[in-house]
Amino acid sequence: MSLNLRSRIPLIVIAALLGIGGLITILRSITVIQTGEIGIVDFYGQVSEQPLTPGVHLKSPTARMVTFSTQTREFKETLQTPTKEGLMLNVDISVLYRIDPAKAKQLYQTVGMNYEEIVLVPQVRSLMRSATANFESKTIYTSDRQALAQQLRENLNKALSDRGIIIEDALIRNVKLPDSVEKSVQEKLKAEQDAQRMKFVLERERQEADRKRIEAQGNADAQRILSQGLSEQALRFKQIEAMQQLATSQNSKVIIVGGDQKAPVLLQP
Repeated sequence: MSLNLRSRIPLIVIAALLGIGGLITILRSITVIQTGEIGIVDFYGQVSEQPLTPGVHLKSPTARMVTFSTQTREFKETLQTPTKEGLMLNVDISVLYRIDPAKAKQLYQTVGMNYEEIVLVPQVRSLMRSATANFESKTIYTSDRQALAQQLRENLNKALSDRGIIIEDALIRNVKLPDSVEKSVQEKLKAEQDAQRMKFVLERERQEADRKRIEAQGNADAQRILSQGLSEQALRFKQIEAMQQLATSQNSKVIIVGGDQKAPVLLQP
């Protein structure tokens, strides 16, 4: 190796290192925000005013990039909660929520990345217990489940919207009563169903009795009207009309009028 080449080796190494360093700097200056995310740039405590939207962006290579998902996420929880009577229920709930992009900076500065464990979970547990305390166990188990879910959703939005968390829905997946209470509720529901069924049967029988009574009254009225209209003269007139019609027929006939010795007997071959 010549003396000239040896003297150039440090320069070559330095140039290579500078090239690698420059490439690393360029790569660290490029950031990609995926679909369904926003980015927050934190440069030594200075947080970017506007979050970065999905796409390719340039930033300082020494700045920290924090991403938040803006897609709808589900939080599931099973907890024991009291009712209006003081009974403890096991309730399975699901909370659908998402981050408000306009408040992502505030959420990052005031809560941080672990916002679900810090603010969401405690609020869900606290507000769920407060909500069930306004309802009786039998209504939570049956008719008021939707009302309870709606109240929970509204209370969560009031508590978390300023933080930058939007509650889309709160769902009551399952309610488990104590065994003794569940048995009594089931028995009461069965009794109510039986009472409703018997009420329907009695109403149907009453309607049938009314129908028969109306039908019988109609028949009686018809008979009364008919008996009033069939006088002796009317019957004799109808008899004469029938004989006249038979007399004009081309077929052979025998006309016998009985029941009255004065009535004529007409024979025609």
